[in-house]
Amino acid sequence: MTDQPTEQSGGVGGGSPNQRWEQRQHLRILEEAAYNGWQIPPEAAAALPREIMAIASDPNASPRDRIRATELLATLRKHDCEAAVNLDRIMRLDEGSATDRIQIVQDIPDGALQAVAAALAPKAPPCPAKPRRKR
Repeated sequence: MTDQPTEQSGGVGGGSPNQRWEQRQHLRILEEAAYNGWQIPPEAAAALPREIMAIASDPNASPRDRIRATELLATLRKHDCEAAVNLDRIMRLDEGSATDRIQIVQDIPDGALQAVAAALAPKAPPCPAKPRRKR
């Protein structure tokens, strides 16, 4: 028995069962690539959102496949944002500037540094008084 459906099989969504099966397989491969960090050529990576959006907006696709395609688009967007943040961090390191918005200031006098440290330090709540033993 094969995984590929025959023309007589039914299912949710329109289109022929073979088209839906091929679309589902295509979506599975795209998910594997996105979730497992496969190296994708830039030309193919640029075309991925259009292809995934076509599945997400296809009225003949099953609701399950449209939801999976939408989740995949969100994952790709998240990967793009993380890559931009990492690139910014690398560029800052190469320039010798501070990463994560932390800068060490050399010209501030010691008293001012201590005042800043005291203002940023979390203040501990006062300890309750110890109960006294009765004699």
